[in-house]
Amino acid sequence: MPMQVKKTLLLFAAVGIASICGYAFIHRDMPPPTLTVEEKKVTDALFNQIKPQCIGRYVFDVPESYVNEQKNYVFLNDFRINSQRLYRPAFEQRIRLREQALKNERTVASIDGPFLKQVYRLSDNAIIFDRNENGSTAGWGRILEGHIYVGGVAFIVQTEITDYSDERYASEREFYLRPEVGRPVAKANTKPQKLAEMQDLLSRLSGRKDDEIPTQPGICIADGFIRDNSKQNKEDLSFAYRNDNFGFYVSTDNTLGKSNSLLERGDEIEPALREGNIHTIYKRKRNIAGMDAEDWLVRGKQVTYQPEAENILYSFTFYANEKAADYHHPVLFAKLSNRGIGTTTYSDAQLVDIWDRITQTFRFRPGAF
Repeated sequence: MPMQVKKTLLLFAAVGIASICGYAFIHRDMPPPTLTVEEKKVTDALFNQIKPQCIGRYVFDVPESYVNEQKNYVFLNDFRINSQRLYRPAFEQRIRLREQALKNERTVASIDGPFLKQVYRLSDNAIIFDRNENGSTAGWGRILEGHIYVGGVAFIVQTEITDYSDERYASEREFYLRPEVGRPVAKANTKPQKLAEMQDLLSRLSGRKDDEIPTQPGICIADGFIRDNSKQNKEDLSFAYRNDNFGFYVSTDNTLGKSNSLLERGDEIEPALREGNIHTIYKRKRNIAGMDAEDWLVRGKQVTYQPEAENILYSFTFYANEKAADYHHPVLFAKLSNRGIGTTTYSDAQLVDIWDRITQTFRFRPGAF
């Protein structure tokens, strides 16, 4: 082989090796440095006073200053639940104004009126409205909207119903139940079943203080608790804690099981990280309170506006029971992110310390089942 060709091949090989080494260096795991004494003083002070938080069937601890802001992301089967701590007069006013607003609402088509179909006054503390979804949708597709006040907390429970029982919708009902589709007759009027389920759900709701941990079977929601009935219900709910540095989010879902775990999905995740020039801080298998768990912590760059600036992006992700998910092992998910917030006063080491201090406290609530 001519000497010039050999030199050229060696040059290409050297460049290739350098490129590979450079690529590996850029995308290597980048663990944070050890906490300095001053940095540890800051996080120690943050966790000097902690409080327990109950979400679904789980409990975890956060700094006393952290307050859950997510009050309306609770789904139990087909029901969505919203909670708010209120004084009794404020609840009574809410109901009066809501009922009047529904009575005043008009439908675009006269066949779909009245907008408010029926009112069920269960007690001085509980009421259910059967109403149209909105002014332009057909009157056979409606919403049951329940309100209850218990333990200083006002709850709103909603679910969709289908009701073709009115003779005005006879032709629509016939089309809905056409033989080739094979729908059971009961599907043409789900109101009786959903109304009974809502009444049962309202009877099992109770108010709860932020750091109160129930001891009976059931699920914790924001400011409230839902006692179990005899069924294995579908449960999906989230909490959110936000401050000037990041948002911390926790959710639990007993229907979210997957065949592969967070780290097993690495081949799908890594290309996106490389494309975004995002570095891994840690990716780890963990055992927390007997639960199989994994987390993946990354940092990169983000552009924020007002003012426009380029800042570090942090995104930490945690899963537990992801592959074992069932009614008695709901998936537990957590995320810490400063996306859209911009710069943070915490160092890499401090953020990892805060993350570890919270996630290592995840545990099942005693008596949850």
